[in-house]
Amino acid sequence: MSILKKYIDKLQSRKYLQKDRNSITVDDVTIDFPLVFEGNGKMYFFKLDRYVYVKGSRYTKADGKTRDFLLTCLFKKGFMTDGASAPKFAQWIVPDIKKGNDVYNSAPFIHDGLYMYKGTITGADLTREECDDILRGIWRISGMDRVVAGAADLGIKVFAGSTSHWGDDYNNCKHLFVAKLEYR
Repeated sequence: MSILKKYIDKLQSRKYLQKDRNSITVDDVTIDFPLVFEGNGKMYFFKLDRYVYVKGSRYTKADGKTRDFLLTCLFKKGFMTDGASAPKFAQWIVPDIKKGNDVYNSAPFIHDGLYMYKGTITGADLTREECDDILRGIWRISGMDRVVAGAADLGIKVFAGSTSHWGDDYNNCKHLFVAKLEYR
């Protein structure tokens, strides 16, 4: 069994996730209006305010409980992101954005916003792994294959795993992203 397959199987195992760390499972993504953004292939910016709603469940290791949640994300006009920012060799599988697939596109946008805040949003202090769970979960909802989503998750750990990405507001637009997690 390949190392990648073992890693993906481990990530997909609910028992592993719940036993060793906090984890998030994404069940649904709703976008009221199409995301309106422009970009040049390296940077994308929002032209209009847009909300994205993510429903799922969160397991917290500290108390051993799983709770349903609603994550509400607001991208204000001017919010900037580089999208998925996969290395060139992987962009045919994981493009920065997918035209016409707002659910896919919302995943890296939300992920970048959560990383800017180091996971500290209204209603929750999310770990890096939980922020990565949200990205992977939204991509799965958007139709991404499980193996590809797992490989992309591994790529995040390898290419964006440095501490320089966590808490980095490289575009100075952190104030244009608002996120709130409410338990249901």
